Amino acid sequence: MTTMLSGNQLILRPLQVADAQALTAILNTPDVAIWWEGYDYDRVLDEIVAEGDGESFGIFTEDQPEVLLGMIQYYEQDDPDYLHAGIDIFVDPARYGHGIGQRAILLLVKHLIDDLGHHRIIIDPAVNNERAIAVFQKVGFREVGVMRRYERRADGNWGDNVLLELLDTDLAG
Repeated sequence: MTTMLSGNQLILRPLQVADAQALTAILNTPDVAIWWEGYDYDRVLDEIVAEGDGESFGIFTEDQPEVLLGMIQYYEQDDPDYLHAGIDIFVDPARYGHGIGQRAILLLVKHLIDDLGHHRIIIDPAVNNERAIAVFQKVGFREVGVMRRYERRADGNWGDNVLLELLDTDLAG
């Protein structure tokens, strides 16, 4: 993976093994761990740093490109009849309130639409992740509906998630 994105005073660069320790620390803060459950260093290396089905980027500011602020990733459904991309993100809670998540989402969404040709982007946070839902809605995502018993939680129970989408025409507006 070689793509690096910049704009909105941010740099999104592909994750490296050297980022795994900082990612693990962020993932284990209570405000992130509640949504991204059970990540230790090995799981971070295997599931987040490794390229997998999509691309994962570290989030950095242009003025401090050495300080990891979070992670944003995407995956693509490339069947031409269902073409779209989905994203996931987490930001260090110490950086909440500075628009980092919103700016990172906007930067990645523009890349997915303008450079990769997607017309629809989706995200599926837990229904009670109000902070994340509010950030996505600020960017222009709209609620499609609730997916009941969608995601297995760390306690083994199934939890509901909300499906949000953004169309290329929503972004232009």
